[in-house]
Amino acid sequence: MSLDAHRVATEWLSALASALNSGVVSDVTTLFQPDGWLRDVLVLSWDLHTLEGRDKIAAYLSGSLKAGHWQITNVHLEDIQELAPRVCEVPVLPEASCVEFGFRFDLPHGHGRGVARLTQDSDGIFRALIVFLALHGLHGDNEQALGDDMEAMPGKECAGWVHQVESNPHVLVVGAGHSGLTVAARLKQMNIPSLVIEKNPRIGDNWRMRYPTLTLESIRRHCSLLFQPYPSTCPEFIPRDDIADWVERYVAAQDLVVWTDSALRPHPRYSDRTGKWDVTVIRAGVAVQLHPSHIVFATGLLGQPRIPAIAGLETFRGQQTHSESFSGGSQFSGKRAVVVGAANSSIDICQDLALKGAESVTMIQRSATCVQSRDYFNSGLKLVWREDEPLAVSDLKYAAVPLVFQEKVAAAHSQATGDAHKKIFDDLRRGGLNLADPGCNPYFMFLCRSGGFWIDKGGAELIGNGRIKVESGKSVDRFTETGLVLSDGTELLADVVVFATGYTSMRESNTDLLGPDIMQRVGPIGGLDEDGEIQGLFRPCGHPGLWFAGGDFFYPRFFSRQLGLLIKGADLGLLQRDSQPAE
Repeated sequence: MSLDAHRVATEWLSALASALNSGVVSDVTTLFQPDGWLRDVLVLSWDLHTLEGRDKIAAYLSGSLKAGHWQITNVHLEDIQELAPRVCEVPVLPEASCVEFGFRFDLPHGHGRGVARLTQDSDGIFRALIVFLALHGLHGDNEQALGDDMEAMPGKECAGWVHQVESNPHVLVVGAGHSGLTVAARLKQMNIPSLVIEKNPRIGDNWRMRYPTLTLESIRRHCSLLFQPYPSTCPEFIPRDDIADWVERYVAAQDLVVWTDSALRPHPRYSDRTGKWDVTVIRAGVAVQLHPSHIVFATGLLGQPRIPAIAGLETFRGQQTHSESFSGGSQFSGKRAVVVGAANSSIDICQDLALKGAESVTMIQRSATCVQSRDYFNSGLKLVWREDEPLAVSDLKYAAVPLVFQEKVAAAHSQATGDAHKKIFDDLRRGGLNLADPGCNPYFMFLCRSGGFWIDKGGAELIGNGRIKVESGKSVDRFTETGLVLSDGTELLADVVVFATGYTSMRESNTDLLGPDIMQRVGPIGGLDEDGEIQGLFRPCGHPGLWFAGGDFFYPRFFSRQLGLLIKGADLGLLQRDSQPAE
């Protein structure tokens, strides 16, 4: 007998509506599996929270009820075909029947959307494994339908709009990378006047200045910009210069107001009395005073290049550079190269050096690295971001899966991942690389650590055949005139040393710019909080009128809406002035 997904979804959703109406916490939690998950994005508080297990869900719901946030009504199934109830698989429970569906609901101040995934308990009763709730709009907003996001293209705006944005922006976005431009496009759609400033003279230069072999590691569908997906003629994995040109065209296509060759003068001032910033932007050498209500820092999860302090570096007669400034392997043909670090940039540069004729290439690895092949890594992404489904729907479904749950799924597949990588792992071990557990999750590591992994595109084979040598479990002790000495006493001769040693954090990189008075009110940025949510990004940071945006292409594409709603909520007095949820 086939499973009637629509009946299962309708009955469970009716029970949820009744439980919410009763105001009894236990009536709601009993609808969850004992180890079920709730992810809340601005619905039961003005923040992001993930709760695992009935006890934590109950405690969270109780706190929300006392604070007066628990007023969810008119719960009903989504009317979008791609979110209709369907039977699907759960990666951690391959034998279990799962029903997935989307739903809508109303709030006193707006409306929301959700996704539920139900599995059967030992008695055959369907209970929630995962429930996702997200604020989607505030009353009075003219938001377009969820499924139309992919096709939406804002129309041409009059010169008056541009003048308003340039002279009196409500939001100042610092940084015109993919995160900053995505935020600006979303805010424009939400009728929030936003000005973007970019320090480089040309949009896309932040990509053009990276090493030349840089290519996006995930499929183009996953890397689409908001409202403007890549055409099907683009390569599946977008090269550096194509990304740069695409974001440049994005500004024109979306009618965004962007000042290039413009930088924020350090130490802007904020008035708690007026709720305005006093900032100076240096635009092509000319100082311009602005008074936005909000500033969004979209300067990237990666801050300034991090080069460790190593004795004797000044005596080294060869060339040394950070991976950010590496200009390609061709100029080092016939040279002895050492690359410090063992993550994604390192293997890309090592591979480039080896294939462009370097005499020798040595990677220095301090600790274990998570490695997955590009095909394996993207096999899961292709199941999520399908070409035949609206991008906004795919984003919603993916956002519904808590990050920590994703990490548990990866761990549960450790053996299968190892089996799928037998040849690659054999090559890497033969070459001396220290491998992390196969159950690691590169995407999770990117969001939480911005490193510690690489997506393999042939580098493993070069390590296995000895073309790239690995010195593992070691660090650089000191430099000499002709090379460097490792922590175990090994001496390496080198003509060029590339530091693929990562970057400072987003918080560190903006501390000098914002100043200590502001930063002492700002909490952590990056890494996970105790609920398993990324700290500081697209959520209150602790300082009013100050926000941070970053991540891969998906993260700003989805959470830019929540950022816009937070900005509108703050303007309407729905948030307290200290940027904490209103009580």
